[in-house]
Amino acid sequence: LPRFTDIQVWNFYMMGAVGAIKNYIETMIRDSEPGYKIMLMDKETTSIVSVVMGMSEVMKQEVYMFEQVEQMSSGENMSYLKCLVFVRPTAENIALLCQELQQPRYGAYYIYFSNVVSKAGVKQLAEADEQEVVREVQELYADYLALAPHFYTLNIPTPVTGMRWSPGSLQRSVQGVTSLIFSLLLLPDIRYQANSELARQLADEIRQTIVVEGSVVANCSARSTVSHSNGFYNSNTGNTTNIGGNSSSVVLILDRRDDAITPLLHQWTYEAMVHQLLGVNGGRVSLANVSGISEELKEVVMTPTQDQFYAKSMYLNYGEIGQTIKQLMEEYQSKLSKQQKVESITDMKNFVQSYPQFKQMSGTVSKHVTVVGELSRVVSARRLLHVSECQQELICGTDHSPNLQRVHELVRDPSISAEDATVLVMLYALRHQSHPNKDTRGLVAALERRKVTPSYVKLVSAILEYGGNAARQSTLFSTQLPQDVSAFKKLLFKGVKGVENVYTQHKPLVLETATLAIKGKLKDNLYPYSGNASPATHRPQTVVVFIIGGVTYEESAAIHQLNSSLSSSNSNSSSSSSATRVLLGGTHVHNTPSFLEAVQAAVVDRDRSVQKL
Repeated sequence: LPRFTDIQVWNFYMMGAVGAIKNYIETMIRDSEPGYKIMLMDKETTSIVSVVMGMSEVMKQEVYMFEQVEQMSSGENMSYLKCLVFVRPTAENIALLCQELQQPRYGAYYIYFSNVVSKAGVKQLAEADEQEVVREVQELYADYLALAPHFYTLNIPTPVTGMRWSPGSLQRSVQGVTSLIFSLLLLPDIRYQANSELARQLADEIRQTIVVEGSVVANCSARSTVSHSNGFYNSNTGNTTNIGGNSSSVVLILDRRDDAITPLLHQWTYEAMVHQLLGVNGGRVSLANVSGISEELKEVVMTPTQDQFYAKSMYLNYGEIGQTIKQLMEEYQSKLSKQQKVESITDMKNFVQSYPQFKQMSGTVSKHVTVVGELSRVVSARRLLHVSECQQELICGTDHSPNLQRVHELVRDPSISAEDATVLVMLYALRHQSHPNKDTRGLVAALERRKVTPSYVKLVSAILEYGGNAARQSTLFSTQLPQDVSAFKKLLFKGVKGVENVYTQHKPLVLETATLAIKGKLKDNLYPYSGNASPATHRPQTVVVFIIGGVTYEESAAIHQLNSSLSSSNSNSSSSSSATRVLLGGTHVHNTPSFLEAVQAAVVDRDRSVQKL
């Protein structure tokens, strides 16, 4: 690992997850000597790279082509090219690299692992490198997907099976979280949700990894005056001693079971709607099923690092994105009319100079108009505004009888999909689990009369097992007086056909938890320190939240808003070292379908019956 200057340490602190990964990639390419090279990656590192840098951006830095280690061919010898290897340090990858080195196709190999590699793995590579083509082997801390500066994931869809860690998921989670904190040059305290055995196990494993690897990270950074970015880990107490002694960081391990509500709700920011209704996989969205779609739009890239319009619009709600798309269309049409007026040499010159930007804008307009159009179609076809209104009344109100009546009406409505009807019953079951007059069984019977598949019906009891009263330590539901959702219809946009009110009154639990963490007000009995460490005496400046069981884009938007407010507060401070921020991540980024699959896996083989309803 390289040593860093004061400026680099400060930049690492400020640029967040995306900047840290991007810096590693650029450093790899730069340090592998000048000249054309190929980039050899595995499936996971391909995703790690692609969400922060477009392949065209990488190719501008003398990368000739890309290849996946799982699909390596015994093709022609290209010894005139260098090979830049970026893979996870798994036994499978090391075995594949050894095969490649025994019959090397390239003139030199620069091998970078996304995390710490075992001594045995290095020995295997050395023994396979009989022709001495390996020029460099380095370990990086780039073992997570950075979706935004504050948002990361490990892409483990079902980390829990039968309320225990799925095989390999605990180790992968330890590797991912420690990779993140080391990439940001943090040596934090570790806290965890007290009622979660999974959270305790993960917290203890992360702490042990910091004890072993933390001194390496500390020695890799310059002995600088940037006190909040680095520290030395005391293996006896588990505490972080920061260089300046005035600041700290904390990793907070949470369990998705404490808030099973958020992944079930329809989400209304642009980013969340795309994932909820279309699905995002590695920053790509498939539109292949859209009627009349052109070939170039069958799969589109939707990442803020590669789409400036998306970066500006991803946190806008449904109504706002409609207005923004309209403005983008008007701007495009204005520029198009100007491009059509080429009457002089000067006009021709201006056209040639602006053509690349014009073509890019044309692609941006086509992509987002198509995506928003498909979102609008799905919202209308599934009557999601009606469904969402009912969801918000269920979760944010307290009046049982109207809730029950409305859920019954929608469950019986054939225009409401089986999935949406089932989710409404699940929300009702969670919200009114302790109500003396609850009628969860009656709603389940209504699902069965609709011929909803048995696997969906079983989800109602599964969600109670997964996230019911017995599974939670937090107060998830408000005890305030009943509220009318119509009072929250704040945004009514005119001039864009099909845009109606959106409901966003629900605030995810993690927002409250992160806010308490930043203020130093988390209760020690609810969020103890791993290893019986002494409680911190001051507020943390960086809080890294990791949710076992996954996160959502609604939660990402909430943390983004929190960070924005913290940034405004920091800008009023006279000291730059007072910068405060929250990073949020989890095992997976869920939409409702993927969360339901995770719930099914989590409660598999556990005793459940309709009697528990």
